[in-house]
Amino acid sequence: MGAWPLAVSDRQLDTTRGGFDMGNGLLASFGIERAVYINGNLVSSTSVNIPDIGRMTPDQASALAAATGTVNIIQNGANNTVDPATFDHATAATVIQNSLDNQDIRSLTTINVTANSQNLFRSLGLQESLQAGLIGSLGH
Repeated sequence: MGAWPLAVSDRQLDTTRGGFDMGNGLLASFGIERAVYINGNLVSSTSVNIPDIGRMTPDQASALAAATGTVNIIQNGANNTVDPATFDHATAATVIQNSLDNQDIRSLTTINVTANSQNLFRSLGLQESLQAGLIGSLGH
């Protein structure tokens, strides 16, 4: 085998990266909220909001990593046990243990994503394309 190159140039790397081009006035935001209620009482919540993904700060990136890279363990009642090592490879998980009867337990995850791309979709004729596709799918 020949020698492996030590590094790829930034120029070459720029042509192969995936992701979003947030230029030309495109603004996208992302938020995630996780909440657990037991009998109507909030017992756990996590919330991260990133108002502009293209200009995410290091603090916002850390908050997002913490919210999506952890396992949240909630125990209700006596004699609940769990080995946290069981979830070593899990991310963004909520584990609820309950040893009591007649409990109202609700786990909610809300993801909000917005983009100011309405004008872009209009220029692409998205509505017309979708309508043509739907009509075409009916068959003749």
